Amino acid sequence: MRTYSKSAFDEARALWDSGHFSDEWKPYRHQAAMRGFIYPPEGTAFDSWDEDIPSQRAMLIRAIRETPRLLSAAIGRSQSWGEVVAFVIKRRDDMREELDERDRAIARSRADEQGPQEATATIKAILNRIGDS
Repeated sequence: MRTYSKSAFDEARALWDSGHFSDEWKPYRHQAAMRGFIYPPEGTAFDSWDEDIPSQRAMLIRAIRETPRLLSAAIGRSQSWGEVVAFVIKRRDDMREELDERDRAIARSRADEQGPQEATATIKAILNRIGDS
């Protein structure tokens, strides 16, 4: 675990206090401090996760609101806010790919269940609908 001087601790506290962090940050701030990263993430309260390159803070507030358990797991295995953000992004990408693969498997299964004649009829119906529009 890292150790900090009183002045560094006071500086970090002042940055948290002046950064306009809402109460929803408290458990994650505490968990991060227990892991040794006492400074707040980069960014401001006005940052958005929809920006081309979102700030750490924007990405973390999104994780707080959408995937709090994932965020907590990420903090528990990281040593910096940067590592937390990287882990959350990677895991979200992995989950998205898993869901896409599941959807493809379901579609393949349905196509296999239909059989070739029903699949041909379905394709003809789709092409006819396209031709009619």
